[in-house]
Amino acid sequence: MKKTLLTLTLITVGFITSYAQSNAFNHQATWVIETENELAKKQTVKFYDDNAQLIYAETINAKLNISKKKVQKALNRILDSLLTQQSYRNNKNVLAASFRLKQ
Repeated sequence: MKKTLLTLTLITVGFITSYAQSNAFNHQATWVIETENELAKKQTVKFYDDNAQLIYAETINAKLNISKKKVQKALNRILDSLLTQQSYRNNKNVLAASFRLKQ
């Protein structure tokens, strides 16, 4: 009897705590790199704000290796700049200048 009551109590507490957790997605600013195919050297980098709205996109004639931490940090810095400084959004070559790419 005590084991049944204890088991029932634990199951009830488990349901209550899992019900209390929110399933809402936390939107956060992010960047996405799109490539037509793996061999293509042309990539489109898109930056999105907290509301998943496109704030900037640029097509570059280079292939960024996003597995490198240096590239990820650079893209995150650009994203922060785009979110805080409106003038960056008006510039057409933010990525090319940041990565010193020829356009």
